[in-house]
Amino acid sequence: MKPMTTVSTNEIARYTAKNITMNNVDVFTATAKGIALEAMKKRMMRGECVRFAFLKKDNTVRIAVGTLQQQAVEANVKGTGIPKRLQGMFVYLDLEKMEWRGFLENRFIGTIEN
Repeated sequence: MKPMTTVSTNEIARYTAKNITMNNVDVFTATAKGIALEAMKKRMMRGECVRFAFLKKDNTVRIAVGTLQQQAVEANVKGTGIPKRLQGMFVYLDLEKMEWRGFLENRFIGTIEN
């Protein structure tokens, strides 16, 4: 059994409120997605490689494998950090391309367990 992940209730509340007001999503769906997104972020920050899915701008589904593991992040930061084009997005290090990628939080579908 996987260890329980501690999530930030502030981040879940922020995501839920943003998704309800901007995207007309119901409270339960927005809260569930907020919890899943925050849990994924915590897993990535612990060094796990997480497989997940999201909708791209062209509405195709993208399956990605990413991490936010500290050593990998430090090795791939150039300049002052996250590129401006990724501001306001969920940003992760794509392990297939070894590049920074991002997606809008409301486009998140979920994690894919092996």
